[in-house]
Amino acid sequence: MSTLVPRAAARTAFALIVAAVIFGPAALGADEQKPAAPAQQEADSTQRIDELIRQLGDKDYYVRKRSQEELGRRGFEAFDALNTAADHEDLEIASRARYLLRLMRIEWMAANDPPEVKQCLQDYESQNASARKMRMRVLARLPNGQGIPALCRLVRFEKSSALSKSAAVAFLVRAKAAPPQPAAAETIRKGLKKCNRTGAVWMLAWTRLGEEAESEMAEWSKFINNEHNVLKRTPKESSPEIVSGLVRFQVDWLNKLGKADDAAEVIRRLVALERGNPQSLAELLDWLIEQKAWQAVDDLARRFPPRFAVDPPLLYALAQAYAEQGNKDRAEKTATRALKLHPGKRQEQLFNHLRTAEVLRDRGQYAWARREYEHVIEQSGRQQTELMMVARIYLAEMLHDQGENLDAANTLEKLFRAIDAGKADAAKLYGGNVNELRSRPHYFFACHWETKRDAAKQREALEKALAVNPEDIDVLIACHRLSGQPPEYRAKIAGLVEKAAEEFRDAIAEDPENAAAFNQYAWLIGNTAGDLDEALKCSLKSLELEPETGGYHDTLAHVYFAKGDYENAVKSQTKAAELEPHSGIIGRKLELFREKLKEKKGDG
Repeated sequence: MSTLVPRAAARTAFALIVAAVIFGPAALGADEQKPAAPAQQEADSTQRIDELIRQLGDKDYYVRKRSQEELGRRGFEAFDALNTAADHEDLEIASRARYLLRLMRIEWMAANDPPEVKQCLQDYESQNASARKMRMRVLARLPNGQGIPALCRLVRFEKSSALSKSAAVAFLVRAKAAPPQPAAAETIRKGLKKCNRTGAVWMLAWTRLGEEAESEMAEWSKFINNEHNVLKRTPKESSPEIVSGLVRFQVDWLNKLGKADDAAEVIRRLVALERGNPQSLAELLDWLIEQKAWQAVDDLARRFPPRFAVDPPLLYALAQAYAEQGNKDRAEKTATRALKLHPGKRQEQLFNHLRTAEVLRDRGQYAWARREYEHVIEQSGRQQTELMMVARIYLAEMLHDQGENLDAANTLEKLFRAIDAGKADAAKLYGGNVNELRSRPHYFFACHWETKRDAAKQREALEKALAVNPEDIDVLIACHRLSGQPPEYRAKIAGLVEKAAEEFRDAIAEDPENAAAFNQYAWLIGNTAGDLDEALKCSLKSLELEPETGGYHDTLAHVYFAKGDYENAVKSQTKAAELEPHSGIIGRKLELFREKLKEKKGDG
């Protein structure tokens, strides 16, 4: 819960009131503890606050002054009523309510918040609206509903009506059409009790979605209509993103309930809300493709032809929509149009292609991403620019992820030939330290020979990788897994593993907030040998610091797998696949873990 601290003289008395409200009578001294107020006393308090707010507009100056002072003393207890009164038709009441609200400073963090919630809210008050909304989305994504109490605080106490609604929408968009979990529903009911703000009404309505969800959808239609009207009348009180979030939430539920026609109608309204911002267009297109709303995609492209004509990611999204509908020729023509945008060899033109390739890679559109990367490489020509080198590295890693290890190795080999021949400046990469990169093509060759079951060539490639970078974790793991190796070889690899592990321990000791160091240690030990309990602690710590990193959930799954806990391995890898749905490596490992779990249950 929040603590509200007025800047006026009654700080100490008010702090005691707040402590009692938030933490209960135990927060007061022994002499000050009182039994919980009965329902009648609570009703009397509400009635008194309403009366005091009416008196803020009294003709008598002294009545106005006394009521304002008493409301200030009530502080937290009067917050919701004052927030409502801030929009009162009586300007005197509204101005005095706003004044009282300004005197209150909200402490967004609660003592019992998890570390990741505290980290998210640490400097919330100093952030602009855009940054605050980003924090809300992070809170909504925290696992096991850890961010829900904080979101309730934001819904209830955020002084901006639009931001209060944004906090609710962040939760709803994340919740999608999953039935309310009892614990989450109870947290929301407790956190938003008696709060009548619009966002609170939405979240409380969510707690009622269950077996009666079909009848509840009519209520959500009213919510959307009302908010759409607010957006038209007073744009500062809402935003297209808020209405869009409500609509997406409703569409998810309508699809879950099998009401495809109703969902299509709602989607048409959503498309009509779009204003043509390139980023929001791209996000909307991604969502429409996920919903397989092909007609809506076409409608959107017809509404904003100038935008699509100059934005490669938008054109590629449209091409994907055509491909998903089975219109391969139209998809390829559209993708070709996108590739031909930003012609030329200047740095800014090549950068646009590199950026587009990254967008396509993240969408899982690998063939088109490869074409964009190769365009950057080819157009760089003899210049061997930094962009060309970055394109080769990104392309190689993407190919490796998709299991195309021979192409990945050759892509990087050409880079190092250019560097060694003096045609490329290695200083532009990692400050000239390219040894860690030099091991990668050898590692990719080793992966290729492993699929070909050629153990001799696999070891030869790994030896070359070790020679240039004995600290490459993936190489050490591959060497550890080589079967049929003599004792001296295994002892050598064990020594290198322990040396690398010690370096990660040092990095953790130097910076206990270094999520990458915790993850790397866990990845190394979880895939080789060592203290698996310690690896598990490190992996969990990395996720405590960065809970939405798919690669870290992948590491946790591997540690669980090494411990023989296949059920948790599958759960963690499933989360990794949700966060990185297009990763080939993560997807292949998920299948392996599921198969092992199935075998274990079969044995049982």
